[in-house]
Amino acid sequence: MSFRGYVSGQKGMTFPERWKQGPDNEKRIINRWFIMARAQATYRQEPWQLTFEDYYHFWHNNTDKRGKKAGDLTLRRIDDKQPWSKHNCELVARAVGRR
Repeated sequence: MSFRGYVSGQKGMTFPERWKQGPDNEKRIINRWFIMARAQATYRQEPWQLTFEDYYHFWHNNTDKRGKKAGDLTLRRIDDKQPWSKHNCELVARAVGRR
């Protein structure tokens, strides 16, 4: 993975032993994405039933494919009337995900 991850304000040092998901930097990055996605769903008043493990299952082999370009992947709900859950979500290219 080319993304280095987030570092503390203490001279650019990292402290993997303090990370919530353990010393795995990929899990740390995906955990931040998870927290931001859950906060956005709460802001939009959309029900959220995904756990971190479910969210990690979607993204753990696709972290380098996430982005803002048309061919990059995004997580979307299959049925917008249902909550965000592992049975109602899929990874699709951004160009496909727009409705």
